[in-house]
Amino acid sequence: MPRPITTERTIEAKWMAKEKCWKIKIQKDGERKTFRSSTPGIKGKIEAEKKADSWLDQSSLPSKDDRLERAWAGFIEEMKIASPEGWQQIDANGRNWILPLYGYRRLSTITEQDWQDCINHAYKEGKSKKTLKNIRGAITRFHRYLRKQHIKLEYPEDIYIPNNAPQKEKVILQPDDIDILFSDDTIVHYGRKEPAFYIYAWRFFVVTGLRRGELVGLKTKDIKGNVMEIKRSVNKYCRITEGKNKNARRTIVLNDQAMDILKNQKEMLKKEGIISPWVFPDEHGDMTEPDHLSRKWNTYRKQHGIKSTIHELRHTMISIAKAKVPEQWLKQIVGHSGSMDTFGIYGHEIYGEKEQTADILTGIFSDILPPPKD
Repeated sequence: MPRPITTERTIEAKWMAKEKCWKIKIQKDGERKTFRSSTPGIKGKIEAEKKADSWLDQSSLPSKDDRLERAWAGFIEEMKIASPEGWQQIDANGRNWILPLYGYRRLSTITEQDWQDCINHAYKEGKSKKTLKNIRGAITRFHRYLRKQHIKLEYPEDIYIPNNAPQKEKVILQPDDIDILFSDDTIVHYGRKEPAFYIYAWRFFVVTGLRRGELVGLKTKDIKGNVMEIKRSVNKYCRITEGKNKNARRTIVLNDQAMDILKNQKEMLKKEGIISPWVFPDEHGDMTEPDHLSRKWNTYRKQHGIKSTIHELRHTMISIAKAKVPEQWLKQIVGHSGSMDTFGIYGHEIYGEKEQTADILTGIFSDILPPPKD
């Protein structure tokens, strides 16, 4: 593990009678130094301690001669401030793939090929393309941090991800799975069948393509008529955020199936005596924790032989709609960023296209969903 960067002195100078001076010994990252002052009295004590403090301050700044593990520790501390929701992943990439290889190395000795070797090592260990991209992202962010510290190293511009790196295939709902989800609203609990509390939330995923955090962050005031505004998202730590990217905040005109699901959800909550500002609250009316929703889905899908994860319900909608919904329209509906290769380049909204998209989706889902129960 990287050693913490010490910037404060915890000991004081002492008067050495035989040497007739004030002396203070301090250590920084394995290096010990002694500072003295021959001035008698408190003035000399202060002089010696100022020399020590000055060295501590100077040595706390990273340089090319620092070992990577020390600079990485400072980088992570900054990431905790700059990216409070994402620094753990960066830290994990460092601990698992970067520090074991290069933690002991001085920054000035690390080359672009070293970084490529780091990616290649993870690749040989069978890591997915997504993991390799995350490692590369941590490396580039680390270099940006060093640049701000006025440490200029060879920037890793040409780090590549092997083309044949394994990539997890998305498992969308198949027709039989869709039929089950929209016709069977029960789970088995302690040997008895009972209603699945989140059945309408899971169905809403399929017909709207919302992200998990967007769905649990949805409030009743966000829906007016058949128009839904996505204003917030809830991350896995149950913190409310503005969403994954700048396109996450968006307006959606709901299709007929989505409106029916919302109607059923309201009736279910009323029957359960739950009053809540959240559209899909938990069993107590509070904001649903994302992981709780996922765990409940895992129970349902395993009992019904469905392989798709909760995130793949979103991919189901995209896969179903892409054949008939214009590419730029669907990108806006699901909130993909401009760089996301959903169906090409992000296009500007055309007047009336949201309403047209809702009509198209209504037709698509009318053809594949079982008829609603009376």
